[in-house]
Amino acid sequence: MAGTERRDLPLVRRGLAALGGATILLIHRLLLYLSLAATVVAVSLRRGTWHGPVRVEFKRVLHEVTVRSFATAVATGLLVGFALVSQAVYWLAQTGTTGLVGQVIVVLLVREFVPILVGLILFGRAGTATLIELGEARARGWLRQLEIQGLDPLMLLIVPRAFAFALGAFCLATILLLSTLLTGYVMANGLGLISYSIWDFSDLVLRAMKINDFILPPLKCITIGFVVALACCSTGLARRDQADELQRLVPRGFVRSALAIFVVNSLYDLVP
Repeated sequence: MAGTERRDLPLVRRGLAALGGATILLIHRLLLYLSLAATVVAVSLRRGTWHGPVRVEFKRVLHEVTVRSFATAVATGLLVGFALVSQAVYWLAQTGTTGLVGQVIVVLLVREFVPILVGLILFGRAGTATLIELGEARARGWLRQLEIQGLDPLMLLIVPRAFAFALGAFCLATILLLSTLLTGYVMANGLGLISYSIWDFSDLVLRAMKINDFILPPLKCITIGFVVALACCSTGLARRDQADELQRLVPRGFVRSALAIFVVNSLYDLVP
């Protein structure tokens, strides 16, 4: 028995060492991520940050995020409105509690689904493009050329993308929410589940919203856009050379972006 316990000790030690190493690595990456976020915010507040090239890059990325993702947001709103809102109205009508339609929509849609879906749309449309674009920066040497010319890569590449993603997330959330509510109302009205007008339907939703619902969900979407941009930029710029295959950046960036989205969503849910 004593010999068996001695043989088990190295296994336990190796397991604890592996767990400790993974925890230290996770904390190290989290601190690096937080320091990058703080640096981006600090740099953006400088007087000379938003000069010509930075503004041009901000407008380009914002167009990429909002205009080119418009159709995706509307299509997602149609699907969610059909699958979520109409079903919620249907089951509430079956139980005779249609008066709770506004509260259910606010809790499920405004507070939870819209911010998460916006984050996923951002990554799928603009995040992957950022990963590939910045993934070639160091490997092809043009990041080094920026540094030789005295241009700050952080200010020129990361700052405009971070704030364009943040503002674009708010715009996409508005589009997604409106298209979802409109689709849900049309479906529910067409099926005869509700008989009131769309203005009464909107009034039900607005009356169910509290003051925090006008503040926290928009801030959540903006924060999610910001962290998705940081995850994509940091993942892309971390590619050192051609040995690190470009195809690996997308799944790596997706995992980091998804973790950032759910962490931000969970932190905002803790606010009473």
